[in-house]
Amino acid sequence: MRKPLLAGAIALALMVPSYTLAASWSKSGSTATMTRSNRVDATTQNFVDKAWNIGNFEIQAGREAQNKANTQDFLDYARRIVRDHTNMDDELKPILQQGGINAPNALDKEHQNLLQQLTSATGARFEERFRTQQIDGHEKAVKLFESYARNGQNADLKRWAQSAIPMLENHLRDAKALPRATQRSTSAE
Repeated sequence: MRKPLLAGAIALALMVPSYTLAASWSKSGSTATMTRSNRVDATTQNFVDKAWNIGNFEIQAGREAQNKANTQDFLDYARRIVRDHTNMDDELKPILQQGGINAPNALDKEHQNLLQQLTSATGARFEERFRTQQIDGHEKAVKLFESYARNGQNADLKRWAQSAIPMLENHLRDAKALPRATQRSTSAE
């Protein structure tokens, strides 16, 4: 009677470590991912956080512009912004997953405030605020992406940043070309 009980206890003791290991894999996706994400350097994480916020703000701001803009120039620009930044986001996701890097899951305060400014504006005031935010945001984005492409630690992210720079520069150029509210009638307000 004692031998079967002892054999059962030994078998149970041998199963517990493998159950614990399996549980840790199911919680994180993989133990390797947990280890890699702990080793992400601060510069890379900072770049990912900023790039993610920029991209997601652009998508939301572009959708807001698609709903509120009164002129074709703004509507066309907004569609392009949403399309391009959605594509960038789709390219970023597998790089982050492969590198075990976490991205934010909500906009930071700065970008929440910018989005709130857009949602509260209408007419020509909306278009002027959108234009100004696009210029400021894309100037910052170009500098951020150029810096990481030169000095970043993650080779995949460096390539992604480098490949995004021409698009960000085009967005900046096109934002500067958007008509100012003072250049047209304010009857749209």
